[in-house]
Amino acid sequence: MKQLEPSPALSLNPAGDTRLPQLEPTRLYRQIARLLGSRIDDGTFPAGTLLPTERDLAQQLGVSRTSVREALIALEVSGKVSIRVGHGVQILKATPRREGIGAGADVNEADIGPIQLMEARRHIELKTVELAAANRTQANLEGLARAIGIQADAKSIRSPDYRAGDRSFHVEIAKASGNAVYVPIVGDLWDYRYKPMFEKFEELLMGPDRLGLTLAEHRHVFEAIADGDPVAARKAMKTHLDAVLRAFSRGLGAK
Repeated sequence: MKQLEPSPALSLNPAGDTRLPQLEPTRLYRQIARLLGSRIDDGTFPAGTLLPTERDLAQQLGVSRTSVREALIALEVSGKVSIRVGHGVQILKATPRREGIGAGADVNEADIGPIQLMEARRHIELKTVELAAANRTQANLEGLARAIGIQADAKSIRSPDYRAGDRSFHVEIAKASGNAVYVPIVGDLWDYRYKPMFEKFEELLMGPDRLGLTLAEHRHVFEAIADGDPVAARKAMKTHLDAVLRAFSRGLGAK
């Protein structure tokens, strides 16, 4: 039988033709933001005019409205557009206000969108709250009550007290779960709330009633944990996180 000749080894020489470039795992919303930004820069969308609606852009590009919404808010953060929910997205002169969402942005900083983040929290925190209801201590309950108290003193959802109390409440639930691994996971997810994209989502899509709604939802979660009822705790947490996710998903055209 004729033996096959061994195949030549692929060259690893940087000058060789067999090396492939490393690819950046770019989120779709960043691609859309770059495309729209380039059209703004070349005058296709002149300053002072309005972009097509979120729905129209999604249809033209063949993408979801969620991806378009994230792209438009990224452009607002960068200073290329001004968004007035219910009225439209107006083109501004190219005078960027912030860095961090462009082509050269750090993937870890820029590629976690607010909706994606909330979806991840929905998976993780439904589990932590179940465990917390089963394993909480008196110290945990006192920590949760303090967090609610901090939020209750806040004047708006953009108040430092509101955000500090909100983060403390959810991290304390992770502590109460009895599994220390959840604490840094929940904490790291919460730290993304201070990124420009998340802050802009809150500013544009959260109404003033969110302050009172969050307090009421947190109290329902607290009561279920205090009662040692994992089923009720999971239900209350799901109601809370779903309410935020619905607000983020309602669209920039909504009033």
